[in-house]
Amino acid sequence: MLKQAVILAAGRGSRLGVITRNRTKAMLPILGKPIMIRVMDRIREAGIRRFVVVMGSQEGELAAYLNSSWYPNIEVKYVLQPNPIGTADALMMAQKYIDSDFLLTSIDNLASPEHIPALIRHFNQNGADFVLSLVNATSDEIKASADVIINGGQVVDIMEKPTSPRGDKAAFMLYACSQDFLKYLPNVPTSQRGERELVSAVRELLAKGGRVDYVVAKYRLHLTNDRDFLEFNNRYLDEGRDSHILSETPPHVVIHPPVRIDAGVQVGDGAEIGPYVYLEAGSTIGEGACLSNTIVLRNTVVAKGEVCRDVIAMRDRRIAVG
Repeated sequence: MLKQAVILAAGRGSRLGVITRNRTKAMLPILGKPIMIRVMDRIREAGIRRFVVVMGSQEGELAAYLNSSWYPNIEVKYVLQPNPIGTADALMMAQKYIDSDFLLTSIDNLASPEHIPALIRHFNQNGADFVLSLVNATSDEIKASADVIINGGQVVDIMEKPTSPRGDKAAFMLYACSQDFLKYLPNVPTSQRGERELVSAVRELLAKGGRVDYVVAKYRLHLTNDRDFLEFNNRYLDEGRDSHILSETPPHVVIHPPVRIDAGVQVGDGAEIGPYVYLEAGSTIGEGACLSNTIVLRNTVVAKGEVCRDVIAMRDRRIAVG
């Protein structure tokens, strides 16, 4: 039975550019919570209470958040991966704390709310050694992920970032794994990209006669760039659970839902906010400013009368999300 989750959080998020200049990808806010916590919340809501988090050397802020601000009845163990050289290497570092079948995911993947319970249920009830999360995908999307070949309802092959995809579904980093899967990790070679990739271990499992199943998700979000960051926040605004106004606003401020305003945000009179706006704690919105489809990050001042549409606003710049 699946009783644990392993979270890979050591990636640097370099493709996000200046957005991760002063904090790691794991700590980027999604409606008031770090994306790492959003991923872990999905898993916690599916019934998992024991976590192993593989972190980079720069993740002190993440550990502090988990220790002080998350759920006190949850067990979290930490593993340091100072030099991220692939998912197989990260999982090998975590295996000393893995004592049961487990869920494996990264902090930059988010699936529809019902997907994780379905994935766990399929693993527990159907006797597979490994269960992939898949999503219907275009050829270009598969080239950036993993190609999966299915025959008779079973996965028969998988290929990381193929140049010529053969299937119509992509695998993403949200897997249900038997504890026995760990024995395939030491044999994983270093790829041409310089990484020890988990897909190689899955291919060895298949070659040795192991059973690999799959569950298809309705959608998958993957945080790789500024557009994805905005989409993550907008998806949560659509879900509605955290679309809250937690700061007082003057009487002439106009709000067009969905909007999230953290506690500790200053909003000037006559501002027009929304739809699809997230204001992080510590930001300031000037009088008469107009914002839509926008994230305003901490310590950022939106000037009086400034218009922000389709942007991520930072203290020293505005990133247009086209």
